[in-house]
Amino acid sequence: MLKPDALERGLCGEILARFERAGLRLKDVRRSRFTRARFAAHYAELRVQHPEAFARNARSLIGREVFAVILVGPNAIAKVRALIGPTDPLQAPAGTVRGDLSADSIALADAADRALGNLVHAADSAVSARREIRIWFRGF
Repeated sequence: MLKPDALERGLCGEILARFERAGLRLKDVRRSRFTRARFAAHYAELRVQHPEAFARNARSLIGREVFAVILVGPNAIAKVRALIGPTDPLQAPAGTVRGDLSADSIALADAADRALGNLVHAADSAVSARREIRIWFRGF
């Protein structure tokens, strides 16, 4: 997913091009909004494990636009996660999406807030990917 900060800063083309240059194909891309229901479904685990982060993310993301993206190719999940870098942009090395493109001002926020401005989200497993595809592309 390309998060609201990627859309607002005009970085979608650059981010998607990085995935394509790495040999991944765009199967589907959909511009959509985080509704309350979609947010609750997408971040269901966060609600239980980190309620404060869930509430903070809800305030920052509900009602905002994202590009939901399905990328396919050999080892797509591992490849995408390597390309985007760690969740915290300050820990992301040069050459990754977050390391190269995260806003400099993000350094002033704490780690939980930096996760809101880290440009992208990627599923961490095939199970998560299937669940998120249902949420964004097939309804739920």
